Amino acid sequence: MGYRIGTDIGGTCTDSTIMDESGRVTIGKDLTTYPDFSQGIFDSLRDATESMDVDLGELLADTELFLHATSVGENALFEREGAETGLLTTAGFEETLHATRGGYGRWSGLPYEQVKDIINSDKPEPLIPRNRIQGLSERAYRDRIVEDLDDDEVLSAIDSLVDDGVESIAGCLLWSFSSPEHERRIKELLAEHYPDLYVTVSSDVSPTMGEYERTSTTVLNAYLGPTAEDYLTNLRTTLSEYGFDGLLLLMFSHGGLVTREDAIERPVGLMESGPVGGLLGSQFVANRRGIDNIISTDMGGTTFKVGVIDDNRIEYADEPMVGRHHYQFPKRDIHSIAVAGGSIISLEEGTNVPQVGPESAGSDPGPACYGRGGDQPTVTDVDLIQGYFAPEYFLGGGKEMDAQRAYEVFEERIAEPLGKSTEEAAADIYKLINSIIADLLRETTVEKGIDPRKFTLVSIGGAAGMHATSYARELGIPEVLVPQTASVNSALGLLSTDVTHEHLDVQAIEPPFDVDRINEVFGDLSGAAREKLDDEGFDPDEVTLERSISMRYQRQVHELLTPVEMEGRLTDADVEATVDRFEDRYEQRYGEGSAFKEGGIEMTEFRVRGIGPLSTPDLKEHPVSESNPERARLGTKEMHFEAAGGRIDGALYDFEELTPGDEITEPGVVLTPVTTIVVNPGDVARMDRYKNIRIGIDEGNYE
Repeated sequence: MGYRIGTDIGGTCTDSTIMDESGRVTIGKDLTTYPDFSQGIFDSLRDATESMDVDLGELLADTELFLHATSVGENALFEREGAETGLLTTAGFEETLHATRGGYGRWSGLPYEQVKDIINSDKPEPLIPRNRIQGLSERAYRDRIVEDLDDDEVLSAIDSLVDDGVESIAGCLLWSFSSPEHERRIKELLAEHYPDLYVTVSSDVSPTMGEYERTSTTVLNAYLGPTAEDYLTNLRTTLSEYGFDGLLLLMFSHGGLVTREDAIERPVGLMESGPVGGLLGSQFVANRRGIDNIISTDMGGTTFKVGVIDDNRIEYADEPMVGRHHYQFPKRDIHSIAVAGGSIISLEEGTNVPQVGPESAGSDPGPACYGRGGDQPTVTDVDLIQGYFAPEYFLGGGKEMDAQRAYEVFEERIAEPLGKSTEEAAADIYKLINSIIADLLRETTVEKGIDPRKFTLVSIGGAAGMHATSYARELGIPEVLVPQTASVNSALGLLSTDVTHEHLDVQAIEPPFDVDRINEVFGDLSGAAREKLDDEGFDPDEVTLERSISMRYQRQVHELLTPVEMEGRLTDADVEATVDRFEDRYEQRYGEGSAFKEGGIEMTEFRVRGIGPLSTPDLKEHPVSESNPERARLGTKEMHFEAAGGRIDGALYDFEELTPGDEITEPGVVLTPVTTIVVNPGDVARMDRYKNIRIGIDEGNYE
């Protein structure tokens, strides 16, 4: 059969998507298992095979591609379970990691409420204590060596770190992005004298400007390296034991797939790879319907994430950060807040102002309505009180819900202190949740010069379907698309992408721009990209290269990555057109009239993205018939809708009984085996030929 499998380990659930040669998709889902993450992978695959004619062993033996995204890196970081790590740096700069970026480091990555709390806010604790940082008396400046590296001094520093118990070494020297010779020598000495130590140097993982960010990236990579190596080695072994002998590829946050060896060498690329997979899955599904302007919103158990795809283009993050640690590695731009199904609802002490998150009930004990001992009200409990769950049909009837417990906990902790009925308080909190999300959407669209009214909102994640139509309405977004794979969309996204490698070079080029020099830089990067993909077996005629240049106004700090849309060797006119494109993007970001070419524009970084295609089968289409949703109607129950002014009888529809072409014009919910979709009064929901639910906001009439 030649299956392709995509799996994603999230914070609470592990998702799997199985695609056969015809494009038919089968999904599976189960709880994430700690600390043995691989158990959750195989549990979710077993869940998927329940509706197939194969068992797990037969499936994996007949699988050609196993694609994987994992949160093992984030977990190791947040739990402080990474490797004991040491840092080698240039003498005199041993404090870089602890200094961060001065005062900015004290509040960067904090919620706004904590940013205001100057007394109690502080920098994140570094991953390496000061006594495990060794300075080396070497020096480079731009592309020349000023002071040679002393091998004996390097070995003495390494000996000291090893004696202190380090398992992993990070090397980050000044100007190594343009003069990497000394870092390469450090790697040679380590390979010769300490071959069992994990080692990473900045010129391999982050050859970019920015002393602190480059150091932080290198340290983060070294800290995660041994954990990632053990995990991926064990995963490969277990897959083989099940009979899998195909290709294992890992998702990177730049939106492409890499080999296991690449992932072990640069595990920092695994960070937030799952959410990026979800964004790509949204693009894959929307593109099937000819939609190129997409706002992807992912609401699971612990976080809400949003990514914007403008004219089918996904931007890179300006300042990637994980656990308040900055890093410089190509990562698609996704913003997140701690508002999701497991987010705990509380009242601020002294004011009784309702708060949503950031604490989460997670999957254990989970929301109160899960009946696992949870005694804190969560977003999921609010959704239940709103009437959007039908407990007897929860997750296809496979899981039980304790509705009474949800009411009791919410009434005791929220409704009674507010002096409101349980239903009234829940309606207010539901509206607050959607307003918080809408604010994030404005920040990622309107404040960046993007008009959300020209976009389709794609709703993914297990909890998003109960809120998407409400926060879409707040921004005037005309349509919501809920994929059939909504709750496992990250796993689907892995199946839609290709093997990808990012190659970059830091070069400061000022006007008048030397087109020959620019072509030389791109020529070197393109050669490296083609060589890498050729080594991996890709046909040179099928490989594609995407080029871009980071530019900024002189004496400014922040750059904008600008695509080079011309192919082949660039001319002066091509360079000028790329500069004009930079100015257009600058004004979109910072406002009309903000561009000022006379102030001087400089190029700072050149990037080539090499892509080896995997030829993904298209999604299977189903016949479209005349609308007849009555066959899927399960009855009614009381639900709260703001547009209706309170609680009314809403309809219950079984997703499994709907067929493409069915149209729902009454308020209610669509119950799927993995999520619930709310259809507000005035909205019209249709099932398309891919079994996605498309909802036109305020498209119908409601009285």
